[in-house]
Amino acid sequence: MKKLLIAGLALGMAGLAAAPALAKPYPAGGVTAEDVAAVLRAKGLRAEITTDGAGDPLVKSASERVNWSVYFYNCKSGRCASIQFSAGFDLDRGITYAKANEWNFTKRFSRAALDDEMDPYVRYDVDAEKGFSTEAMELAVDTWLLVLPGFVDFIGYDP
Repeated sequence: MKKLLIAGLALGMAGLAAAPALAKPYPAGGVTAEDVAAVLRAKGLRAEITTDGAGDPLVKSASERVNWSVYFYNCKSGRCASIQFSAGFDLDRGITYAKANEWNFTKRFSRAALDDEMDPYVRYDVDAEKGFSTEAMELAVDTWLLVLPGFVDFIGYDP
């Protein structure tokens, strides 16, 4: 009986050791640039922390041979309530409003926008203010990494 109990405990401990790390909640108020950069780096992505024109944090990264950024909004005491993944594409002839609207009407987790030269941008917003965690941040990055190549294909961009 004692050997059976020890074997059971050993199996239980092995199962716990193999379990994925539990999500770590971020403090109330959102995320920091360092929080976002840590998740990007853990996924093998570049993460350069800088600031945008308004003085808010900005994380620059790249995947699929496309440069993109994470913008931070509603920041207080270093924590930001929301973030936005964004990539812009300088195309020779841009795309039409109809093409951008096609993306917007058929996709849930991102939206297309056009600049004054009709160059497309794809953006994905994430609310991180209440109840956000490392696991939620990883999911946001994973979603972005699905959205981005889809948009690249959609606009016919060849990096």
